[in-house]
Amino acid sequence: MNTVDELMALAGAQDSQEGALGFLTQAARLADSQRDREAGFRARTALVRAATFSGFPDRALIHFAWLLGTFDRHPAEFGHHGYQMMWMYKWILNGSLENPEFALSRLAKLQADFERRAQAFGSGAHYAAYHRLNVATHVGDRAGAQRAFLAWRALPRDPLSDCPACEQNKLMDYYTERGNPAAAVKLGREITEQGMSCHDVPTVTHANLLRPLLQLGQQEDARAAHEEGLRLARLDRNFIQTIANHITYLVAVGELDRALTVWAEHLDLALGIRSPLDLLGFLGASAALWRALEGHGHQTLRLPRTFALFRQDQTYGPGVLASHFTREAGALAARFDTRNGTDRFARRLEEQMRLVG
Repeated sequence: MNTVDELMALAGAQDSQEGALGFLTQAARLADSQRDREAGFRARTALVRAATFSGFPDRALIHFAWLLGTFDRHPAEFGHHGYQMMWMYKWILNGSLENPEFALSRLAKLQADFERRAQAFGSGAHYAAYHRLNVATHVGDRAGAQRAFLAWRALPRDPLSDCPACEQNKLMDYYTERGNPAAAVKLGREITEQGMSCHDVPTVTHANLLRPLLQLGQQEDARAAHEEGLRLARLDRNFIQTIANHITYLVAVGELDRALTVWAEHLDLALGIRSPLDLLGFLGASAALWRALEGHGHQTLRLPRTFALFRQDQTYGPGVLASHFTREAGALAARFDTRNGTDRFARRLEEQMRLVG
């Protein structure tokens, strides 16, 4: 029988965070059976990270709740983990926002608890305002987004702030949403020209530049951003939403053959994605692509057997696939809009469909 430490070592030897989950779950259960609170805390800390970064936000929330309760009940034993707990809390807030089954009222309670803890901890007020901006932007509350934006920019950065590259990328999104493509492009160029980077940046930055660059008529720059961004994101399941942006760009500029190649190459990864928000982006891009291909005749493609409309003869009718993806994207957009009480995601889907008339 393995010990907790041996199971955690096995988890660390895996090639992916998802591959580590089973070993870490066993480690947590073993620690509980041995009434070893410290080992259980270590195992679940690793579990929250692995679940968060492999697309299992619900599982991360369950184990984080255990950690938070244990942290509160045993301050002498675990109080020195305060910074780590607050940082994990940020992951939980983000994961909850991206799940349409997680009610905004529950998210508001988490946000309030985070802010209370941030005040007591003496760090995190800057991120709390940043998260309010994320929520307002997500639901399409322009007035709320502007208030949160001003509050966020008025506060100094602190140890719990996201990295400067992530924050500048968020600023790009804010200005794009507010119809200021010139400001978004200026910020994006600063990221790429100054070499700002983190786990996601500049990969997502290149994709986020595509829409504002096209709005400004800067076709050559958009092409350069597409080529570099796709190179960085290609075949990485963590960037399915980014890939969707590149497919949408190719549809918008009429490069349907290239769009189809990129789409087919990433369909299997997208089908396995567990982030509803990322999946929605890919479904919307898929609907726009196949709508654009209607009238081009049947397409011969080697698609994964896990695809709902998989055909042995590898021949697919654009109209059938356009209807399928439009229906799937519309249903998922409706789940987000029902949760959020707005029509933002339905409108975004309509914008993608307008690319093809």
